[in-house]
Amino acid sequence: MKRCIVCLAELDLFRGLESEQCIKLCNCTVKKKLSKGESLFHQDEFSNAVYLIKSGKLKLVQITEDGHEAILDVCGPGEILGELSLYQEQKEVSSAIAMEEAKICCFSRQQFRTLIQENSSFALRIISYLGKKRYDSLQKYGEDTRQTVKEKLLYLFYHFAKEYGESKGEELLIDIIITQQELADMIGASRVMVGQAIKELITSNIIGREKRYYTLKKDPCLCRHTFE
Repeated sequence: MKRCIVCLAELDLFRGLESEQCIKLCNCTVKKKLSKGESLFHQDEFSNAVYLIKSGKLKLVQITEDGHEAILDVCGPGEILGELSLYQEQKEVSSAIAMEEAKICCFSRQQFRTLIQENSSFALRIISYLGKKRYDSLQKYGEDTRQTVKEKLLYLFYHFAKEYGESKGEELLIDIIITQQELADMIGASRVMVGQAIKELITSNIIGREKRYYTLKKDPCLCRHTFE
């Protein structure tokens, strides 16, 4: 599949900065390249860094008190991790693990603070970004508490398609390789229940498979979420 590499100047968060500011910021960052399965940071580590995903995808994995592994989210190009360290040094609530080869830019908390001092509009964009992320998280939680396993799974597929979908005729190919166990960990269900739900969705011609990827029908009647 085609992989994109994000440039800082292309992101809404950094749009409007002077070219010199973008160059200065980019030159000061630490670049990391992760292999599949490699961790960017670990749960309970103290962090004072902010990470920008330039290419690839990472899953945020949390180990609960009873030892259960839960996948909180999947993040891709253009997304920011560790943003809470902008306020204070604190422990990470999850581990970030590469699902494929990924390239990351690492910023220090001080770099972001300096940028905010130099450009007040950047502070507003940071607040807006964090607010939207919080809203999306609360909305997802609200949906999860009212849905069946099949509904949760379909909602997740539509979320992935919105973020990583590639148009293929009447379908959207979800450009992410994810296992049934990982899907189960994301929606809080067993792998068996997820497997059965996937079979039902395929039988109903709502989703499909193309090699190692899932596809989703564009028909807006199948779900309340629609795509432009």
